[in-house]
Amino acid sequence: MNNHFRKVFLCLFAGLLYMHSALSQQLPVQNIALDKWLKTWLLCGPVPLEVSSGIEKAGSHLQGFDNDYLKKYGGEGNLKVKVGDEITFKGGTAKWKLYSTPDSIVDLRKVISKDAPVFAYTEIHSDLDKTYFVSLGSNDGGALWVNGVQAWDYVHPRGLHVDSDAIPVLFKKGKNTILLKVEQHGNRWEFCMRLRSFSMENLAQRANIFSIKPNQNGTVSLESPYTASIQNQLVKSVTLEVLNAKNQVVISEKRTSGFQSPIGLKTTDYQTYQAHYDVELKSGLKFHQHQTFNAGKRQEYVLFKNRNTDYSIVLDDDASESEKWAAEELRRWLKEVSGADFPIKPLSSSAGPRIILGYNPVVAGLTGMTAPGDQDEAYHYSNVGQDLVIFGGKQRGTMYGVMSFLENELACRWYTSTVSSIPKKSELKFTHFGHSEKPGIRVRNDFYYEAFDPTWAARNKMNGSMGAPKQPGGVESYWSVHTFYPLVPPAEFFDKHPEYYSLLDGKRVPELAQLCLSNPAVLEIIQDRIKKRMRESPEYLIYDVSQNDYYNPCECDQCQAIVKREGSESGLMIWFVNQVAESVAQEFPDKFIGTLAYQYTRNPPKSIRPRENVVVRFCSIECCFAHDFQTCPENKSFLKDMSTWSQMAPHIYIWDYVVNFGHYSMPYPNFAVLQPNIKYFQENKAIGIMEQAAYQSRGGEFAELRSYLISRLLWNPDCDTKAVIDDFMYGYYGRSGRFVKQYFELLQSQVKPDTHITLSTDPANRIFTDEFVNQSSAIFDEALKTAENDEMLHRVEMALLPILYLKCKRTPALAHYDGSYKKLTEIIEREKITHFAESGGIDSFHKEMKVR
Repeated sequence: MNNHFRKVFLCLFAGLLYMHSALSQQLPVQNIALDKWLKTWLLCGPVPLEVSSGIEKAGSHLQGFDNDYLKKYGGEGNLKVKVGDEITFKGGTAKWKLYSTPDSIVDLRKVISKDAPVFAYTEIHSDLDKTYFVSLGSNDGGALWVNGVQAWDYVHPRGLHVDSDAIPVLFKKGKNTILLKVEQHGNRWEFCMRLRSFSMENLAQRANIFSIKPNQNGTVSLESPYTASIQNQLVKSVTLEVLNAKNQVVISEKRTSGFQSPIGLKTTDYQTYQAHYDVELKSGLKFHQHQTFNAGKRQEYVLFKNRNTDYSIVLDDDASESEKWAAEELRRWLKEVSGADFPIKPLSSSAGPRIILGYNPVVAGLTGMTAPGDQDEAYHYSNVGQDLVIFGGKQRGTMYGVMSFLENELACRWYTSTVSSIPKKSELKFTHFGHSEKPGIRVRNDFYYEAFDPTWAARNKMNGSMGAPKQPGGVESYWSVHTFYPLVPPAEFFDKHPEYYSLLDGKRVPELAQLCLSNPAVLEIIQDRIKKRMRESPEYLIYDVSQNDYYNPCECDQCQAIVKREGSESGLMIWFVNQVAESVAQEFPDKFIGTLAYQYTRNPPKSIRPRENVVVRFCSIECCFAHDFQTCPENKSFLKDMSTWSQMAPHIYIWDYVVNFGHYSMPYPNFAVLQPNIKYFQENKAIGIMEQAAYQSRGGEFAELRSYLISRLLWNPDCDTKAVIDDFMYGYYGRSGRFVKQYFELLQSQVKPDTHITLSTDPANRIFTDEFVNQSSAIFDEALKTAENDEMLHRVEMALLPILYLKCKRTPALAHYDGSYKKLTEIIEREKITHFAESGGIDSFHKEMKVR
């Protein structure tokens, strides 16, 4: 320690007391005034400390700081002084004097001494027993006592920052004392203090009242940033629950005293724990806090090194087909990453360190966890010593665990069916693996052309489909939609039975119409044919009975009587579908009948309720997609219908839209709504979500990015979308990613509070200004120049395609002149793009450009 610190300084004792006027001349007197600075202090000094040894112990105060120099007047815990009182110390004396600072800060160097400590003392009067924050800033560290009880201690040098510490303190009615000791490490020496309203919100923002601290020997203790006395003053009880990496409760206890002490956590393998604290204060306030921490004996293992591994992938004899596929995937991508071959072996003959896939007796013994259901898509992976276990339900859970392990721990990515990012590593050491997850949405259908590849879908945990593809792990399939005419074709029935079809303006009509749902013969036909379909195609989960994709419901008296009674065409639909569902329930107890809440059937009925085996497929086709559903006034009626359906229907399956159906390839700034809309559906009990997009060919605007992001959101609606987008930008577009992201952010920023985009937004929409097109073109000029190879260049050109399309639509003559049309044509031919819209649109687009 330099000679500069040979004399270190004790400082301040502060307090305010409501007293008679005679006493107020001897002590600083202040009532509680929230947020007002405490300016009046009783000071005494200078008082030199013991000479420093030169080397102070790390994490402790300077030498002599902890000495109590005030014993003559009751000591630091019971100080009673007034103006003129004198303290004696080795080498001299010092008297107490009254001082009021002109501003918020008490400058000790200016008032008392530049190189010696000072004492300060005061008392505060409170009208109530109440908790406050003592809000403190100091240069340097120090200690604080309130009513003789130590409430704060800080051992490190620091500069003064207003309100840097908010110390919760319970003031009693009447007199309260505050004592502050500030340590001097040189240079400035000062403090400021005020009282502020106490709130748990502010307390939680600063630090948890309690936390678990692992010790070097593997044990753990309950700790707090506040002293034991403050804990006892504030806290009535704390209930602690600790879960291990397997989500098993290993500690559950309630404490009403001795809050800060060791916890009897039996730690063996090093792993991650979750701690949950339910705290009740003596004021009656209750709150919850949580924490993640690691504990246990830390040991390092080597998964692979220098293209070699001692590990094998292990499967039980009764492993499912998807688990076998997952084993091959794990072997393939581990070899891509490490260069090492991880052989696949049967569980019965395995030895040495293992990666065990699927739940089996060995996993049961290692983890103590019970067997998941075959259909359970939740997964768990962790190490038990050197062994790594990955398991979930046999159908897809284990498979999803394997793919997530590769993603989370080795940064593998499968951006599209043809583009992957697999990092190369020479070595992977680990002390702990531990992760569990379950899907946020039961049925997840990423309805993009880019997402239809079964292998990509399995790798990215998509399990929903409108068909029945041969996908690893299988899918939760939804058989067809708009099925009235496929089930009761007019070509088969209309000539002999026109009464099966809509009565419109007094006439039965087969074209662009619906069925007469009140006709018993129609019900019988659909019941028979749905059962036949269910027997012939048992691979589906949901079988559809729904309206054709246009309006014109039946106007006959019998149909309209039900509509009038229920206040909506959906009442007639649910009445009909319930009867179909009832007829199939006994033969197919695990299957569902689905129907649409779409266009003229979107409004829910008044009283009738869907049966337990009916799935209502609710559609958002009329909405604005520039803003999320809950913040846009354009979507008020949609929200009302959604809320009512979610309360009355046992199962909601969402048919949502994420593309401009009239212009697949046009810029469509809807990325900001994807997450809040999916979370809204989740909160309203959606068992499944289909995000319909450009599904006939490549060429949809940001189709690769949007389909990838949607897969993440459907699995985990709370995922970090910014991180996913950033990862994709740089992983998929390489060096050009920063420019593509710049364009992406420019496009999304075009959305303003009064901006509204739908499924048929026109290229003439006012968000697409000349300035936007010109800025976008300039950004892509840089992106194209930066692409490191032809493959990356082609990916950037696909991102550019929407701007080229927009230029062709808005300024066709200029697009011909500057080469935009020529470049667009080159891209669509190279990428084999067949659709610019749901209806096609490529041929008509070219014809339009030729005319212009």
